[in-house]
Amino acid sequence: MERSLIGEYATKHRESRYGTTGIKVLPHVAPHAIALAPRSLIDYGCGQSRLGPALGAVLGVDDVARYDPAIPALSALPVRRFDLLISIDVLEHIPDGEIDAVAREMAGLAAHAYLVIDTAPAKARLSDGSNAHVSLHDGPWWLQRLRPSFPTLRQIPIGRRNRVAFKTFDAELPPLRAAAVRGWFQAVVRARRVAAKVGLHPVD
Repeated sequence: MERSLIGEYATKHRESRYGTTGIKVLPHVAPHAIALAPRSLIDYGCGQSRLGPALGAVLGVDDVARYDPAIPALSALPVRRFDLLISIDVLEHIPDGEIDAVAREMAGLAAHAYLVIDTAPAKARLSDGSNAHVSLHDGPWWLQRLRPSFPTLRQIPIGRRNRVAFKTFDAELPPLRAAAVRGWFQAVVRARRVAAKVGLHPVD
């Protein structure tokens, strides 16, 4: 499948620590994933984030794949299906005319999906000076655009600024337990940031 901006992102990944922030979604996706209890998962458009392996560790799942066409070591598209696909802050980087093909590719990789999309302009710029978020739309627009590929997709709340989230399945932890899980992960993330500042280990 032709993707017009892969070269742009290949350069960003090669020259900088780009695409590392997906790990921040761990407290939000974990309660849904725990309830679904997948035996395998793929992080589609993972960038340099370690979200997939971190979520796999939470679930006790070793069958975790990371895919990003702009990173040579991760650019081979798997030829199998997974129980869960996660894709964080990816689709807004895809030109409108290529979204349907990417969505179909995603849907072909997994039985269920959890998607997060940024709805605000990015700080990053492309080489021509245009904004890196080339597809800026609200939740209803994305839901309508993605449903042909994901018929059971529905929008769900997410406590992140300028983000919309969607999933294809109903499983979710009860509110009190979900809140406890999110609180625990937020504490872990804070501890990792403090440790990174004093040089104990990297954030992701």
